[in-house]
Amino acid sequence: MKTKSILGVILIVIIIGTVWMVSQKTKNPVVDSIVGDQGQKVYHLKFGHDMPENSAQHISAVKFADIVNYKSKGSIKIKIFPNQELGTDQLMIEMARVGELAIILPPSAKMSTLVPEMQLLDLPFLFPSREELYEMLDGKPGQMLLDKLKPHGLIGVAVWESGFKQFTANKEIHTPKDFKNLNIRTMKSQTIMEQFKAFGANPIPIDFQETYQALKDGVVDGQENPLASIVGMKFHEVQSHVIISNHAYLAQVIVFSRKIFESLPRDIQEILYSTAREIAPFERNEVMAKEIEFIKTIQASGTYVYTLTPEERRSFHEASKNVVEHFRPLGSELLSMVEQLMKQKQQEVENEIIIGLNADLVAGSALSGQAIKRGMELAITEINQKGGVLGKQIKIISRNNSGISAHGIDNMKYFSKLNNLVAVMCGIYSPIALAELEIIHKEKLLFLDPWAAATSIVDNGYKPNYVFRVSVRDEFAGPFLVAEALKRHTKIALLLVNDGWGKGNLAGITKALAKKNLAPVAVEWFNWGQQDMTSQLERIEKKNADVILLVAGASEGITIIKNMADRSKKTPFISHWGITGGHFWKAVNRELEQVSLRFLQSFSFMNATKKIQQNLIENYFKAYNINHPGEIFAPVGTAHAYDLVHLLAMAIKKAGNMDRPAIRDALEQIKAYQGVVKHYAPPFTPLRHDALDQSSFFLAKYDRNGYIIPD
Repeated sequence: MKTKSILGVILIVIIIGTVWMVSQKTKNPVVDSIVGDQGQKVYHLKFGHDMPENSAQHISAVKFADIVNYKSKGSIKIKIFPNQELGTDQLMIEMARVGELAIILPPSAKMSTLVPEMQLLDLPFLFPSREELYEMLDGKPGQMLLDKLKPHGLIGVAVWESGFKQFTANKEIHTPKDFKNLNIRTMKSQTIMEQFKAFGANPIPIDFQETYQALKDGVVDGQENPLASIVGMKFHEVQSHVIISNHAYLAQVIVFSRKIFESLPRDIQEILYSTAREIAPFERNEVMAKEIEFIKTIQASGTYVYTLTPEERRSFHEASKNVVEHFRPLGSELLSMVEQLMKQKQQEVENEIIIGLNADLVAGSALSGQAIKRGMELAITEINQKGGVLGKQIKIISRNNSGISAHGIDNMKYFSKLNNLVAVMCGIYSPIALAELEIIHKEKLLFLDPWAAATSIVDNGYKPNYVFRVSVRDEFAGPFLVAEALKRHTKIALLLVNDGWGKGNLAGITKALAKKNLAPVAVEWFNWGQQDMTSQLERIEKKNADVILLVAGASEGITIIKNMADRSKKTPFISHWGITGGHFWKAVNRELEQVSLRFLQSFSFMNATKKIQQNLIENYFKAYNINHPGEIFAPVGTAHAYDLVHLLAMAIKKAGNMDRPAIRDALEQIKAYQGVVKHYAPPFTPLRHDALDQSSFFLAKYDRNGYIIPD
């Protein structure tokens, strides 16, 4: 027998022996036991991963386990083993394959020994932004990657992340030439090594745990990793520069053991599978939130943080082309599909009409942006299937603003330079929309508002006015919330976000109360990002309020509900709808069993009776693979955006061209349209650019499944 063969046999024996020994410690990953009055089976599952307990991955794993337990009414209990407590990633992968570990979360690069195509995510400068990357991961290409795990005894469910990788070095890095002759630490990955060779560097494979010392001793001059790893391993303390390059992606794949998963009942399988996919946006948002803190930590240490400019990224992209071609033989079909997706996103074709979307697509209120995008997509699909408008197909170009006004303004500048752009759809945040009004009217950009509710977004003083809204108007929301509160309560307190949105609602609410010869018993304010509202709730309680009118976003709403659940007296809330634009219910589903919460809505798919509504539901089910109206998240965003796109298409047709001032005038002249939200007759006039009024509003609540249902 040859030496290599002998070594191979020894290695296999060692791996099998190690798996067997670990399995003795983790026997019975699925245990059926009889508990409770109903005698239901309880399934005990083990979940192993390699990240520390303060990581976004572990926080999300705990959230996943909690929601699964809640949805299953206690029938699924998941125990999580972080920080490689059960062994290395490779060992946990083997344990899952043989049915000794139920759930794992390995980096995609560690799966490439089984599925070489996983190296796609290591390709440098392939994805221009998170939006395009997420569309690929959550679409057909991502599913193709996950499906390739099944023959290996694994079920790939969803892609979580550690985030984009960044460069670190002891010098400034602006172009590939700056890497010339540098020694760079890499993983043992041929694709990554080829990447640095293309830049003129010398790649040196070094174990991750030994990288800090190698950097400190000058064995290598730099390395690449996500910010979580850079800070967690203190690489920034032995490097003078961190370069925000976002050049490649470190994904983590949530994977089920096929042997264990297929042994479970179908309803248990569905809860596990659907929850792991649903929580992916939450996990990604946790990563991005922590990245902001990581950058502050790096800067505080004295290390210089530099972000590559678009021009510098292009130079790296050009230098990386051979690396992409090196990968092509491994996954030509997959790479071609991704390249086509990128091409569709980046190129403008003359035979297209472009509608921009400028919203939070990845941060705290990402669900609102995604809901708006889905409404746009469904409307555009219908219109394009019927031949489009003016013989042209309609296309969406999306830009994320992460709830930051400066990003929103930059996005509007980008949209203003696009050929064939007719309009831009905004997202949930009123302050961003208000900040964009100047550039909107300077560039004559039609601005369609499907969510942001501040009165002055539409009543903005500009003539002609380029803003049109199918959404709540705070001037109408205040009286509605007061009227609903007074049906059951007499002492009304207000808890408001301290910005233009909150102040606008204060005006509307106090005016409505004054008409009843009433005033708020308390008015309390909080700031965006505030993480404790206990003092505000204490002061409200001292005023003996019996209801709180709430104006908050999802993140702050989570804090408020959790703080209220900890109090002995639990004052009920009636809320504006801002809380529904993020992962609110997933974070507070347990607390909502104790705290009464109802909130404003303008549309529900749960009681759809009109044919146009039922058709939209059917198309939504087909497009996004769901089967219950309650699974349509942030439903008002989808419904409002759907109607706005159809109204815009009518105006383009009426104008007979793509001249934005002409389309603006045509929007004011539409006689009637039967939409999903209501029958608009007319939707807009020269003096009224708000299509909804108080008659469209109702209160809703979350049910046990997290579905939004009319109250």
